Amino acid sequence: MEPKMTKIILSKLLILAVFLVNSHVFAQDDITAQEVIQNVQSAYKDITDAKASFSQTIKFNKSKAQSSSGTLYIKKESKYRIETGSQTIVTDGSTSWSYTPSKKQVVIDHYKETGNTFSPNKYLFQYPENFYSDLTGTEKLNGKDVYVLSLKPRESGYVKSAKLWVGKDDWIIKKIYIVTDESTSTYSIKNIQTNIGVANSKFTFSPPEGTEVIDMR
Repeated sequence: MEPKMTKIILSKLLILAVFLVNSHVFAQDDITAQEVIQNVQSAYKDITDAKASFSQTIKFNKSKAQSSSGTLYIKKESKYRIETGSQTIVTDGSTSWSYTPSKKQVVIDHYKETGNTFSPNKYLFQYPENFYSDLTGTEKLNGKDVYVLSLKPRESGYVKSAKLWVGKDDWIIKKIYIVTDESTSTYSIKNIQTNIGVANSKFTFSPPEGTEVIDMR
């Protein structure tokens, strides 16, 4: 996988940790988008680390949709690890590693985050101030009532728009849809475990013997 494509997939996968909410607050019928976001934030407040399984479907322009699933680890303040069958992406908040086992190749770079990048820590522990949010209605998702939120960036950037489905009964984000110039993506998450004491060693990466190392720092 080319470094540019790796960065695109990394940016998209970063959104996954927005789902890691675990709360017992009950929704009210009369609620605003800001109140929904605040309830999500409240649920995150006491979370220091988390683990979850996820599935994703990404469709790049003029190509077939690509589906995959895997495991996500996250830890405050800027650490995460995303494992799928085809790639492992890791950051300790300073350095990032993107490892592709089929190519026996790892790309190392400085961790970068811009205003319009979806990142686990931005969405897990604080409201994304660079986006407007709008409560567009309610729906049934897998038999459960959910709020539907639309997000628009305040300034032009990589992400053009996003849509979130938030559970009425538990404030868990069940699904997200992301639109960029290059692709559309849908994510879902389950088996969420929080505050399980994820070790710091999960957020560094040592390439297996024989791996080609591309250092872009």
